[in-house]
Amino acid sequence: MPSEQHIIATIKELQGSGKTFAEFLAEIFKDKFIEVYVGDSYEDVSTEQINTAYPAVFCGKVIAAYRECLVLNCAFVSQNNHLKLGNIMFLNERAIRALNEVDGNGTLEDMMLRSKETLDVKMYLDKNK
Repeated sequence: MPSEQHIIATIKELQGSGKTFAEFLAEIFKDKFIEVYVGDSYEDVSTEQINTAYPAVFCGKVIAAYRECLVLNCAFVSQNNHLKLGNIMFLNERAIRALNEVDGNGTLEDMMLRSKETLDVKMYLDKNK
């Protein structure tokens, strides 16, 4: 994951350049694997009283960006059920709800919480500084 300092430096560098959100993302995550959430669910699991939606994400390596278009080399499951790269995807930056580098530091699903859990997170992190 890019450091906070790297992100801030890139923002300062690109400020006033006319670069788009997609172009900013391409600068930060060039050649890195990311997961991109566009707001859809992969699966909805319902029991008698609980409905759980699992977020659907695209996973791929950032290739480049052109204006509002982020270009990824996406992972996909081939016809013989093997995971492969090579499906080039062009993603409009307006479709992106969230994204995260795939780096072992948690997934987007790990970060999605219920609102009432946020106070517990803050108390835990404040206590363990």
